[in-house]
Amino acid sequence: MEINDVDSRDLKKIVNLEQKIFKENAFSKNLMERLIEKNYFFLKLEIDRLKKHIIGFIIVIKDQKDVANIVNFLIDIKFQNRGYGSYLLQHTIEQIKNLKIIKKIILNVQLSNNIAITLYEKFNFKRNPLIVENYYQSGKNAYLMELDIDS
Repeated sequence: MEINDVDSRDLKKIVNLEQKIFKENAFSKNLMERLIEKNYFFLKLEIDRLKKHIIGFIIVIKDQKDVANIVNFLIDIKFQNRGYGSYLLQHTIEQIKNLKIIKKIILNVQLSNNIAITLYEKFNFKRNPLIVENYYQSGKNAYLMELDIDS
């Protein structure tokens, strides 16, 4: 298992995985291309070194001067509930902390996605009490979750 930077050669695999998991809420191919070019971190989790099978990814952008925003994070359904999400999230948080300029990490998560909410809470993300209405393309609402980075 390896965590590596995503590059343009990964676009097709990333877009297919995105559509498989998020269906109507999936990012478009054009948006994914732009995020590959302009991101803080766009990391992929791969298994099988020979085939480079991507089983998940995470996209982090710099939202404000000292805020990082996890705009997309997923693990293929076949590999969920095996610790891969925790592994990738932990690695990403450590990378962000190593920058020493980010004070907060934020993300949005669908209200009904209890598995993801539990994962984020495990890493000390806190739910903002305000609900973000119609956050997703499907019209579903989201929680804003925040993690303060220790100075």
